[in-house]
Parts: sequence; structure tokens; C-alpha cells
Amino acid sequence: DDYGGSVEKRFEFLKQVVESITSVWPAHRVGVRLSPNGSFNSMGSPDYRDQFTFTANQLDQYGLAYLHVMDGLDFGFHELGEPMTLAEFRQAFHGPLIGNCGYTQETAEQAISNGHADLIAFGRPFISNPDLVQRVKNGWPLAEPADMSDWYSPTAAKGYTDFPMFKDEQVQ
Repeated sequence: DDYGGSVEKRFEFLKQVVESITSVWPAHRVGVRLSPNGSFNSMGSPDYRDQFTFTANQLDQYGLAYLHVMDGLDFGFHELGEPMTLAEFRQAFHGPLIGNCGYTQETAEQAISNGHADLIAFGRPFISNPDLVQRVKNGWPLAEPADMSDWYSPTAAKGYTDFPMFKDEQVQ
């Protein structure tokens, strides 16, 4: 088909999506998120490194607002080779680069200070730490990670609003 086979053809669908969106919104208002190391639903291919390097190089030409890369391994790893890193994406994409997945305050600061990322996004830590910004700013410890069954529990009474703020946690 038009979207399979070579790295160029596998980029074609994303290319069409980006071009369609940027025909309505300016490119500097559009971002793309990639998961080069992911294994969810059997993701990954033997040439993943070539595919994602090509994709980042192509996306670099659009002047996008950012490229958001889930480079961490907290959601699993396809084990088809060495994990791709933000440093590899930095060589291919020269706009704002965001890393995500499994970062701590220390590893986030390191990724930014060594120039591999402009920003680091936190997802999971916010679930069990609704006051994550204050905890990081004040050097307060993080709460234990939330059980994944609490993330998406539409019928259960426990969820995001049940996780205590730091001061509440200290009182209990």
C-alpha cells in the first residue's frame, strides 16, 4: 500500500497528517509525539532507528512547535536493538525537543543541561503527586507511584483526586 514498506512510505501517513494540520494551523503551533522505544501492542520494527531518524529529519523541515519523544523505557521496550536516546533526536531535529517517560528531577535536569532536550515532560509522577511542581521546587519526597488500576477506573471511587498533597501527607 501507500503507507508500508520503506521508511519513506511509513513516514507518508504522518507527513500527510502534519501537512493537513499545518494547512489550517501555523506549524509553530503544531507538535508531534513519537515513541521510538515503545512495545505497546507489538510496536517496533527491526529498522526502528532508521525509521525514527528519518522521521525526525523530515519533521525538522516543517518548523514545528516541538517534537515530543517518549524515550524512556517505563512502558516497556521492544528490544530490537539499543534504545534510541534524546541525543540521537537532537542531531536530527533542531526545534524544541521534549523528552518523556521515566525521568526523575535529576535525570531531567541532566538531559536539559547537556543539551539533549529543551524540556522534560512528566506524566506518571503527576498522578500520585498532584503537587509535583511544589515537591520538586522544595525538595520534598515524591509519593509512591500510583497503581495503574487507579489511573483508569471509571467505576471505582479511587482516583486522581484521592492522592494527597505533601502537607496533607505529613499530617496523616
